[in-house]
Amino acid sequence: MGSGLAIAGFAVSGLAADAPAARGAKVYGQYCAACHGQNMTKPQSFAIDLRKFPADQHDRFIRSVLNGKGAMPAWKGAVTPAQAEELWAYVSAAAKPATAKK
Repeated sequence: MGSGLAIAGFAVSGLAADAPAARGAKVYGQYCAACHGQNMTKPQSFAIDLRKFPADQHDRFIRSVLNGKGAMPAWKGAVTPAQAEELWAYVSAAAKPATAKK
């Protein structure tokens, strides 16, 4: 057995099942995967690639989840603020590091 957790088809290395990112992966699978893709891959054409979401944009992410933005619906009421934070932990843990611009 490996040392990670696989939820929503995405392995999050080194996380216990009760870690915020692991709980966020469950929320992601329930509310986000249909548009943003399983494993955050192959998002619908109208959805952003969350693997590339800027790591310094925590507040923007939380606002977008709870209040919606563009084609994304508001999840406030379905997703609690605590769950939005767990989603952020999951997305941050799974995001690809940004490549330096030349």
